[in-house]
Amino acid sequence: MNLKPLVFLTVFTLISLSCNNSKKELNSNPISEPIDSIAIKPVGKEDKITESSKSTKTNYENKKVKKIDSKKEERTDGNFNQMTLFEVNKDISLDQLKDYCSSVKPNYTNGYFQILVFFKNADAARFPANPVTGSYTEERDLKNIKAIYTINNINGYSKLDYYEKNNWESIAQTTDID
Repeated sequence: MNLKPLVFLTVFTLISLSCNNSKKELNSNPISEPIDSIAIKPVGKEDKITESSKSTKTNYENKKVKKIDSKKEERTDGNFNQMTLFEVNKDISLDQLKDYCSSVKPNYTNGYFQILVFFKNADAARFPANPVTGSYTEERDLKNIKAIYTINNINGYSKLDYYEKNNWESIAQTTDID
């Protein structure tokens, strides 16, 4: 068994946790104002991002995106993947969802994968039967998904897959989120 990748991942995780803890101690001005059903809890540089996003006019309304539930799955490497379900208005545009994802990305910096799934109907929102990174496969789920935003916190990659009608009937319009 090759232990080199496991040792590297463990060291990387410990360094990351150490950096995050020292940044938390420096921050003495917590923000507790909810934005779009999500309470922001600052961790280091997120304060600056939050401040700038407050001063910028966004293209979405708080009423268009509503958090439903979140589920965390532990990984065998000691990290975790998390999926969060949202309800969105059927008429939400790609630009509005891009704007939303950009503004909330700092709230999802923990874990390995963060997957935000945007459903057109809260009653249809449910977690997949398989692991969260396996995503959805059933028609009834896919017909209610408006978008899926995936964040890989290990390599920094994040993308939004937006569907004009839904995940079943439309081809994904994929956009990288900075």
